[in-house]
Amino acid sequence: MSKINTMKIRLLFIVTLLAGIVSACGEKDIAVFEGRNQIYFEKFYMNALYPGTKEADTTRTSFFFFPENTKEIKVKLVVNLSGLELEKDLHFGLKTVEEGTTAKPEEYRLEKEYTFRKRALPTDMKEVKDTIEVSVLHSDRLAELGTDGVRLVVELVPNADVDLGQYERRRAVIVWSEVEAKPDWWTHEVEWTLLGAYSYEKYKLFLQVVDTEGEFNENLIKNYPARAIAMVTEFKQWLLDHLNDPEHGAEYNKILDSLKV
Repeated sequence: MSKINTMKIRLLFIVTLLAGIVSACGEKDIAVFEGRNQIYFEKFYMNALYPGTKEADTTRTSFFFFPENTKEIKVKLVVNLSGLELEKDLHFGLKTVEEGTTAKPEEYRLEKEYTFRKRALPTDMKEVKDTIEVSVLHSDRLAELGTDGVRLVVELVPNADVDLGQYERRRAVIVWSEVEAKPDWWTHEVEWTLLGAYSYEKYKLFLQVVDTEGEFNENLIKNYPARAIAMVTEFKQWLLDHLNDPEHGAEYNKILDSLKV
């Protein structure tokens, strides 16, 4: 047998072997990360690479939705873990990615390490989730930046116990601001029948004293108008009860006069 024929046979054998491996992986539920754990965020920080279809998603928050003088907000990030069931708590790090980050070091705080907690899981489960928190801090310049706010990009840090998972989910993007844009549901109809003209102060106060769960939205207005009216009525009564407030009474009276209920 010639050397050329021998090489052809060997090449054919290798190709056949690889095809068999690929076929087996496609047909069986193989633990992709068997023997080695990997972590990655729940959200994609960039669009999924082909043939994926997931789009980038940013975690947003605003001091607008918190009581006045709030100095710190805990932003929750969901982390996924693939691999074998943990025998103990898994620790990993988080670092700032300078590219894309506009937040200053004094405007956020990262912990020295984060923990993925050990827990009992079904034997067939290949992916579990846990939540970590990143502290974002209030700064005077937030008021000047409007709804754009500041941006922080963080990346998971692996170690001897854990690797990084899917590339498009190794980072997370957090954006926070002090103000909030006028909500889409505050339409011309809402202005003339319920809450009156939009203002930052009115909306923030409404969230603080009545809509503390953030339920007032387009669906509520359209499908549960009686509930929407009741909430605005409750807001009106609260304003009436606080008109004598020595510091904010004049402001409350102005808001009261603008309501349409």
